[in-house]
Amino acid sequence: MNIEKVRYRLNNPANAQLRQQRTPKFTGKIPVTEVNTGINLAEEVKNLMPPAVKAMKKVCDNMGEVQNIIINALGTGLVAPIFIKWNPLSKTDEDTRTYSAWRQPVSAVLAVVTQVGVTIPFNRMIDRRANTGFYDEQYNKTLFQDSKFIEKQIKHQHPFATKDQIKLMTDAKVSEQKANLRRMIKENKIVMSTHTGKPHTYSDTEFVKLLNFVLDKKLAYENGELTKCKEITIPKKKARCEYYRANNAEALKIFSEIDRKLDSENPKDVKKYVKGLRKNVDPKSELASIYDDILARRGNDESLLKIAMKDKLNGILRDIDAYTEAKFPTAESLSTHIEKMEHDVRIKPINESIELLNNMKAQVANKETVASIETSLDSIVRNNAKHRLFKFKFSDEVAKALENQVKNSLKGHKQIMGLIVSFLMLPVSCSLLNWCYPRFMDAVFPNLSNKKHPQEVKDLVEKANKQMEVK
Repeated sequence: MNIEKVRYRLNNPANAQLRQQRTPKFTGKIPVTEVNTGINLAEEVKNLMPPAVKAMKKVCDNMGEVQNIIINALGTGLVAPIFIKWNPLSKTDEDTRTYSAWRQPVSAVLAVVTQVGVTIPFNRMIDRRANTGFYDEQYNKTLFQDSKFIEKQIKHQHPFATKDQIKLMTDAKVSEQKANLRRMIKENKIVMSTHTGKPHTYSDTEFVKLLNFVLDKKLAYENGELTKCKEITIPKKKARCEYYRANNAEALKIFSEIDRKLDSENPKDVKKYVKGLRKNVDPKSELASIYDDILARRGNDESLLKIAMKDKLNGILRDIDAYTEAKFPTAESLSTHIEKMEHDVRIKPINESIELLNNMKAQVANKETVASIETSLDSIVRNNAKHRLFKFKFSDEVAKALENQVKNSLKGHKQIMGLIVSFLMLPVSCSLLNWCYPRFMDAVFPNLSNKKHPQEVKDLVEKANKQMEVK
């Protein structure tokens, strides 16, 4: 067996590619490291989150039927017993309340064991069927199978492959699927696979809906930005610049002093100084709003915080110098200037983006291919890196939308099936609880168990019978 493994690893093309990647190349030149200047905004924002918020976000992102069952069980097993045991309104004796309270954690454990024990295999079966094309197209994942599913297949096909080889082949398969899906989208013909291996063509009606969904989503965003610019950004800009114009000397003095402190002091101490200034002004004033903008700057360490605050102060001082009474004698002249500037800088590009997106919708209505639409888009934006649609790749967005639609459909399917399974498991859980609980109490808390006090039970029964006879 070991000889077969060695022979497989030596002859496997994937392993040869892996060895090539690991082989160092020695040259007479000093290696130059390429620096990627691109910034992933989502990652930057994530890094600024406090640890507690990060943990909550991770739990929220991974929330599913199993997690819901566990959370409900924790509530049942940990919270409910407290209210049962120390219920001031209950007229029963303490031993009875304690006996009843212990039933909750036992019930919670049994619920997790029975429901999760069925839900996990059930969800795995749904995922396996979705990856193999057993379901309809709204649940079909054959064009973007899960990496774990692909990895399992590769392990079965290549039993002697190493972990690195399996990972390399899995990544290659995932990349191949992405490329194939985008090629199909560009040709306006998506072909999925059924569990029997037969091709299944994605319906034209649903494909057109998918294209319009992507464009409508982008249009909604652009229209939202346009509304935000007209109703929020421009009025706020006018109020801010009018403050600079009317209070130029005072503003220059205040923010120059903050800037000097930031050059020589700890940025956290500077924030405390700004907080002190903030307390001494009208909370609704424009000056308080400027202070709030400075205090809103964040950084993972002191150096990054200083950079963020410095950048904000540089912008404030630049605006103070730009908007003076000498340059704008009246508020009306300032307002006219800002409206023109914001129109050229913000509104005009947004309007151009909206117009282009509407043209793309018209091309979809004319049944043009995605490849043709992308070519038309590229001819307009390729030489303008500042265009709002410069990074908008239509086929990529359609592929993401299709994948998200299938994933969301499967998530809803799992939740519905999970509820049905949980409902069906209730009789089993209740029967198991009625069988287990007395035995658990006999073994762990014999003093609370009725089985250990037959005389007390007999006395209680006789007392109840006498009360019934009196009635």
